[in-house]
Amino acid sequence: MGMAASQARLLSITSRMADNELRSQIINNSKMRLATESSKVSEEYINALNSATMMMSNYDTAGESQYQKLSFNSLTSYSSYNNQYGLVNANGKLLVSERDAANYRNVLDKGGDLDDFLAVYGLEYKSTYFTSETLGAEQINFEDINKTFTIQELEEMYYGNDDKGILSYNNALQSSEYVNYADYYDQFLLAQENYKLQAIDTINSSLGFSDSNSTWSQKYTTYVTNGGSDNISDMYNNGVLWIKNQITSLVNSNKLPTTTPFYNEMMSYINSINYQNGQVILTGTDECTVDPDTGNIYMGATYELDDGSLATELLATKNDDGTYTISVNPDIEEYLANNSTSINFGGQASITVSDFNNSFTYNVVETDEEGSYTQTYTYKYDETTNTGKTSWNTEINEFAGIVSNLFLMYKAGVVDALNLDAYANLSNPVVLDAKNKRDEAFSKLTELLFGKNNNFKLDDASILASPEGVLNWAYQNGGITTSALEIIEKIYILDTLFNVYGEPSAGWIDVNNPDENADAKVQWYTNLFNRMQQGYSVLEDGLASSNEWIEFALESGLVTMEQVDKNNNWTSTIYTNCSDITEVTDDTAITIAEAEYNKAMNNIENKDKRFDMELKNIDTEHNSLQTEYDSVKSVIDKNIERSFKIYS
Repeated sequence: MGMAASQARLLSITSRMADNELRSQIINNSKMRLATESSKVSEEYINALNSATMMMSNYDTAGESQYQKLSFNSLTSYSSYNNQYGLVNANGKLLVSERDAANYRNVLDKGGDLDDFLAVYGLEYKSTYFTSETLGAEQINFEDINKTFTIQELEEMYYGNDDKGILSYNNALQSSEYVNYADYYDQFLLAQENYKLQAIDTINSSLGFSDSNSTWSQKYTTYVTNGGSDNISDMYNNGVLWIKNQITSLVNSNKLPTTTPFYNEMMSYINSINYQNGQVILTGTDECTVDPDTGNIYMGATYELDDGSLATELLATKNDDGTYTISVNPDIEEYLANNSTSINFGGQASITVSDFNNSFTYNVVETDEEGSYTQTYTYKYDETTNTGKTSWNTEINEFAGIVSNLFLMYKAGVVDALNLDAYANLSNPVVLDAKNKRDEAFSKLTELLFGKNNNFKLDDASILASPEGVLNWAYQNGGITTSALEIIEKIYILDTLFNVYGEPSAGWIDVNNPDENADAKVQWYTNLFNRMQQGYSVLEDGLASSNEWIEFALESGLVTMEQVDKNNNWTSTIYTNCSDITEVTDDTAITIAEAEYNKAMNNIENKDKRFDMELKNIDTEHNSLQTEYDSVKSVIDKNIERSFKIYS
């Protein structure tokens, strides 16, 4: 009975010991799994530490740098400050966006070129010159031709249908119509002048102006060439009166109309010459000016100076005591000296005038090419007009110069006053040939400008000398009817604008962003267009915006990079050497990964400690069971031994 109980106990202990060994094995296996779990957690944390995103450094329109995740779109997006990059596939074709590919195909399908491609992106070659701000109005009125043009018309006139950089204005200057106009007009002037010279010779001969005419030749030689006669009466009668009689004869024979400006001017001058007491007296009246601030008086004859300004001969300077000092006007001293004229006041340089309403008289002696003479001036102030007047008498002692001037005025004036076609001897072959050439040149000129059936008259030829004259006549007689007139209109209008506002500066303009650097954008899309012509492939929009795709494509070598250099050539480059591409770690992701790692490792450590404690408890229990097992086994062995001794 006792032995059976011991054996049962031994079996129970053995069972418990086996159970402890199983539990220990299970815990050890769990501890091993903790090591694997710890490695996994560590790997995830290390991956988070090693994780970095490719970023692209771009610039906005203000030139400010900004970072964004690298993608095809960010890599190839345009900015005037960005470097230009491209991705190339294994076939050497440039990857382009769906938008750029569609624009390129549409342009080529319509037979377009680079300029059409640039126009899709709002790039136009033009000028901001033709605006209401720069020209000051929406419409510009040209008074010389009584015509108004809109800014749009002016712009079209400047650009026309010409290609970029070849402005229609420059083409107009070189056009055959304009060149022919200038050439035909020059031909006409030469032919007209030649005809005039030939016709004048025949007229001079008929009027007695030929050098072979003994009567006039003798008079001219005696009174002009040889310095004149000492007998003023003879000079007057045979010089001035002879010219007057000649004019009267022409008038009486209906060869010189009395309505001509020459006749009136010449007769007025001749009639102002009086012969009295052995002297020739010239008389006249000049307007004079009073300076209201100083009281100075500008008087005497008026001269036109070399610069086109007018100046009176004499200056009466008012002194503080009310007297006037009369002198040559300083403004004309140089002019008089250059024309060999001197003035002597004969000791009467200071004259007292008590009241402007009073007149005063003074004498000056003047010497010039016409001789030496004394002029007596009478000055009187006119309150109603606030001006002064001087009446003068000139006593001419020698007036050979006057006879000479009269003759030259008469000879030239008579010819100008006559109708050459009416008075020239057209039966003279030389004159007739010159006239025909003149008429032919005029016909070519007017036909070019106004067509074959024009009603332009030879009397109007002077208005053809300038574009404004041509246009003014054209607008009044049917308007612009020929291409030549269109060209002349364009040149005249634009020349007038340039003279007032300066010449326009044409260039590239981004119509969508006028303030942007259009030249940089033009170069960007020009580079793109030229590279696409070497071959391109379309990248889907989804991939174009993906950061993961481009990182994979670059790292795996699926695509390579090209960059546009300073010479606008596409050159290969390595993305790792690109200064605009950087790798950036995600600090937030790392912080989260670190927290998760610490949490997981704490859990693993706690489990490991618990497993160690359980193993320790199992080991203690195992040792106790082992001791008990040994004790029970010893008792059983002894019982067996005693039993054998009893029955042996």
